[in-house]
Formats: sequence, C-alpha cells, structure tokens
Amino acid sequence: MKNLICYMLGVLLLPIHASSQNASKPNVIIILVDDLGYNDVGFNGSIEIPTPQIDRIAKNGVKFTEGYVSYAVCGPSRAGLITGRYQQRFGFERNPLLAPNDPNMGLPLSEETLATVLGRNGYTNMAIGKWHLGAHKSLYPLKRGFDEFYGFLGGGHDYFPEKWVLNDISEITHQWDGYKTKLMRDNARVEESEYLTDALSREAVDFIDRNSKQPFFLYLAYNAPHTPMHATQKYLNRFSHIENEKRRTYAAMVSAVDDGVGLVLNKLEEKGISNNTMVFFLSDNGGPERANASDNGPLRGQKSDVFEGGIRVPFAMQWPGKISPGQIYKNQVISLDIFATAVARSNTEVNPEKPLDGVDLIPYLTGRQEGKPHHVLYWRKFDDHSHAVRIDDYKMVNNKGKGVALFNLAKDIGEQNPVVNGNKKIRQALIRESSAWESTLIDPIFLGLMHGEKYDSIYPARYKIINPFKPDDIEPAIPEGYKLVWQDEFNVNGKPDSSYWSYEYGFTRNRELQYYLPDNANCQNGVLVLEGKRERKKNEQYDPESKDWRRQWQYADYTAASITTKRKFNFQYGIMEVRAKIDTAMGMWPAIWTLGTTLPWPANGEIDLMEFYRKNGKPVILANAAWGDVPGKVVWDSEIVPYEHFSKKEIDWYKKFHVWKMDWTQERIRLYLDDELLNEVDLSKTLNSDGFNPFQQQHYILLNLAIGSNGDDPSNTTFPRRYEVDYVRVYQRK
Repeated sequence: MKNLICYMLGVLLLPIHASSQNASKPNVIIILVDDLGYNDVGFNGSIEIPTPQIDRIAKNGVKFTEGYVSYAVCGPSRAGLITGRYQQRFGFERNPLLAPNDPNMGLPLSEETLATVLGRNGYTNMAIGKWHLGAHKSLYPLKRGFDEFYGFLGGGHDYFPEKWVLNDISEITHQWDGYKTKLMRDNARVEESEYLTDALSREAVDFIDRNSKQPFFLYLAYNAPHTPMHATQKYLNRFSHIENEKRRTYAAMVSAVDDGVGLVLNKLEEKGISNNTMVFFLSDNGGPERANASDNGPLRGQKSDVFEGGIRVPFAMQWPGKISPGQIYKNQVISLDIFATAVARSNTEVNPEKPLDGVDLIPYLTGRQEGKPHHVLYWRKFDDHSHAVRIDDYKMVNNKGKGVALFNLAKDIGEQNPVVNGNKKIRQALIRESSAWESTLIDPIFLGLMHGEKYDSIYPARYKIINPFKPDDIEPAIPEGYKLVWQDEFNVNGKPDSSYWSYEYGFTRNRELQYYLPDNANCQNGVLVLEGKRERKKNEQYDPESKDWRRQWQYADYTAASITTKRKFNFQYGIMEVRAKIDTAMGMWPAIWTLGTTLPWPANGEIDLMEFYRKNGKPVILANAAWGDVPGKVVWDSEIVPYEHFSKKEIDWYKKFHVWKMDWTQERIRLYLDDELLNEVDLSKTLNSDGFNPFQQQHYILLNLAIGSNGDDPSNTTFPRRYEVDYVRVYQRK
C-alpha cells in the first residue's frame, strides 16, 4: 500500500535534497517531554535534578543553547513539530478540546505528518505517549501515518494505573475525564500495570528491539513532567533532600523520564544502530513554573508566554555517525527543523504544495554550510494577542497584548531591559517581517481549551459517542438525502418482533452442525442474542432412507438460531446498516446477508454483508455477492479479508460492536465494515444466463449463527456462544 501511494504521488512530490553520502536511511527518534523547565536538565546547568541519560544526547552530539518551539503551549507546538510547518498556516492555534465527536478538532487531514512522509519511503512508524492532535477516530495516530500507537489521545493523563477507571473515551463526560481512560494500543484499549512514564519507556525499547533491521521513526512523547504531579516512591526517594513537595515530585517525574531515555539509548547501542539513528530531545514548551514547580532559569516568563520562558526549551540531538560529539550550537534553531532534517537526511519526498518552514540542520552542524539556519523566527498566539519575532539577536515582543518591547537577547537573555533608543532599522525590519509572515496565516479553525463552555453550548452532545462495548443508545444518524424506512433496535426484552421476523428451523445449509431453534433467538438488554449451545437435539425430520442429509442425521449436537424477514419485509436499493458483535470462537459462522424474493438460490441472488469463518484454518471476514442459474456454476464476487487485518491493530476487536453496511444502487453494491470499503460489485456484470439480474429485485434479510462447516471444528470450544445484534436499519432515498 505504501509503495502504491508513493507511486501515485511521485509526480506531485519534490525531494529536499541530501548529499550523496547519505544514501542509507537513518532512523529518527523524537523524544518530546511535556512542560519541562529550561533549567531542569544537566546540559543546561541543572544541579538539583541530575539527568545523566538525557545529557548523553548532548554529549554524543549537540546541545542547542537557543532552541525554540513554534508555540508556547502543548497542542499547537506538537502540530508544528509533527508537520514541520508553522501551525498557524493551517489554523491549529489553540489547545484542542477532548471532543471525540468533532473531526475538525485537531490536526487537519490536509496536513501530512512526518510519519506519513517517512512512511512513503519505507519507514515503520510508532507514536508513544501523548497525542493531543485530535480525539475523533479520523484523527487517531494510525490514521495519520503511524503503524503503531501506545498512549492516550488527550492533552494529559494520570500516571497511576489504578486511576484509569474509564474503559473507553465513550465513557467520558468531562474534559478532564480523558486523564482517567485506559491506555490505547493501536486502536484498542489495554490493561496496564506500570507507572505511565515507565510503561512508555518500555514500549519505546520494545519498538526499537523489533525494528532494528529496518528504517524506523519513533515519536516518544512523554506526558511528564506535565501535571498531575504523580511519582512513584522509587523516584521520590532520589530527591528526599528537596523540601518543597511539588518540586520534589517534579524532580522525581523528570528522573523517571531520564531513566527511560537511558533505556532507549542503551537499546540503540545494543542493536548496533546508534550511529545510524538521529535522536532529538526537547520540551513542547517552556515550564509552567507555578503549576509544576519547573525552573526556566534566567528566562523571563513561562508556558503560554511568548517571552523566552515560554518558547525557548531544552533542546539537544545526537547522530553519532554523522555529527561530532560535544558540540554547543549557539545559533537559533526551532522544532520545525526536526521534520526538515529527517526528510532531507533520508532523501524523502515532501509535497511542494505544503512547503516546510524548517531547515535541514546537518550542514550547519558538520560545518559544510556557514551562516545561520534562520534569518528570522516568528510566534503568534491569536487569543492572547501575543506576537513575537526574532532577527539575529533582536526580538520584538508583545506578550498578551500588553505592549510592544524590543530586546537584545545577546545582552539581555532575561528580557528585562527593553531597547529604548536607536536601532530604527531593526525595528522596521522586525515589523516588516512579522507583518509579511502574518499575512500568510489563517485564523484558528476550532475553539480551544479556553473556550470549553462556549463549545459545550454549541455542541451539547460533545461527549455523546457510541460505546463500542455496549448497545447504541443514540438516535440513528440518517444519511443526507435518505429516510429511515425500516428498523429494529431490539430494545424490548423477549422474542424478536414477530411482525418483522420469522425463524428458520432444523438443519439447513452446508452440512452445518447446528439445529436451528426459535428458542435460541432472544432480545436482551437492547440486543438480539443468537445463542449457540452444545446440546443434543433429536432431528424431527429424521428419515434414514432419505438422500437429503438434513433428514439423514438423527441428532444434532448443537443448537443455534437464524431469523429472517422473508415475507415480512423486503427492500430494493438503499443503505442497510447492521451493528453487531460477532463471536469469533472456533467453529462459529455468524452471518448477515440478504436473498432475492424470486427464484431459487443462487438465481435469486445472495448478498453477504458479513460472513465470519475459517479458510484453511485461518479466520476471515467475507463480503460477497453470488448469483447464477446454470446448475453447479455459482458465480461469486468475493472479498476475503483476513481477520488479522482488523484484530492486529485492535486487539479487543472481538469484544466490540461493529457496523456492517451495504450501499445498494441500481449500478453497484458497496459493502463496508466500520466505513472501510471491503467490496464493490458492478451490477452490470451480475446477470443470470437468461438476462435476469437478481440484484435488481427486492431482497429480504437473514441473521444467523451457524456452527461447524466453514466455521471449522467446534469440539474444543466452550459453550454457550453469543452473536449479538444491536440494530438493523434500512434507509432509502427520499
């Protein structure tokens, strides 16, 4: 798939050229910490909090004394880092709210992440830790170029597993509930027992271990030392001499990160790939000194300010195979440069319609290129009316709309003494550059963290999403241009509605092992349960002289259920949706399908929205159509998808409800699973030999749980089994 995408986009993409000596693809690791103070790492002079492992990066490579981020708070800073572009260019200028219903609350789909770009060049990519780039499913990490994810979606998280009491984001009712959700592995929720920072470090080491023989990108975004102030006794014991409790806990949280960084660096060396791996370390913004007791040292201001304390951060990198160790680089660099450096050194193509704002730093660090990477750097905080621009040593600041001041940072790193007289040319240049840059920006495209009440008033159903583990309790979302013509929500306990459904009885098809009984179909707690049981049942049609296997078998060892709308509800064309939790145990063969109302099978036409069974012993999910009226020659249009395609990235897939959908028109049938197109059937090619098209007649619906046959051998499976159907809905055009 990646090769196909690369081929399709090749003519539209231009490379950022790297020198010919960089033919191999270096690994890329970004270690991003959250709310770390400028003065809280050893390589910036910290004595109170030793960070020997983080300092290894600076010793092995370079520390940037004037390293900046593109924004003074978490979310926008991350959006700039992961795209290599000033985030104001695409309207990401606020900390996004936790809004799982809103596909616009996060990184726009129009922007490419570093993972997407490197993925086109054969990289395997993993995001670990804090995401904060959108909580809608369309914005999840695996939708944004990452192959793996382990972490959480929102802007922060509790650190102790016992506090993670919410099973899924569908259970949140408040912005801060995101801190209490279980962690995600890929698209699934998992049980975790370790302290958050330690768990993230463990996953990073494991990823490197598994991918050391191929190029990879690891985005390791620690939550620490962001609030809440949580540390284990193991780390607290290292700082018993610090009297201030908050500062002591902060130091412990930083120390936990330091240990994790050491594990990452050690694994690179163990695998012999350190020399071919770029490792970047930085904070997403300056320390919020009052909130977490961080220390920005000589810098004025803190997180949220466009003074140096909000945007100048601890910043170091190593690439032992390419850059000399022990460097101190004193020219300005910015987090946007990481993207540009990574793609240049891997000779990866970027989209020229999305020009990068960063610069490849390697020529400056190796001495191949003189001068400074940046003539000018910019900052803007739309809601605060904050602006800053820096040219060489001069920086013009208007922090939170309190007035413009000019500083010479070479003489006044603390921005305490505004330059009052002279430097008219500098002032004019700064104003001119800032004005020109801001003319290329757009206003924020979503309301942010500071607008929670306003957002809630506009979107009162902000948190109202379907719990994937429970029946749907939300009104049907009727597709535009359609009307709901038939539905069963199975909300009444007892038997299925007899005006909608009838039952198949006894042995039926494919030499399956189950005997269908109405007793095995019941509505319970908002779902239809088709139950499979291991029980002996006498065949009421038993006839040892019959040539029909359905009558030859005297007993069945299993019972199950199959219900159908035959002679009760038929439809032709439209959208059919079924939400169900299928049983994936050995021997089970659940299905959702339709049959035409005239002619015998297969001349009547069969549409399989879903069949789950085993092919050559491997579980698969099918999306099919079948037709034909020549004896023994059934025509199939089948798409067979390995179950692993779904379960690999969602290990709890079998525990969840999923939506199967058929979009049926006169021209074609499209079959979807959770909005992923599995099969498209061209109805101009589905003619029987007499010219009759069985998919241009009315069909009725069947839901059944078969046992055995293509479901394979159930003899070692525990019973009873449950196939649960939440609803069946049919929409047709108005």
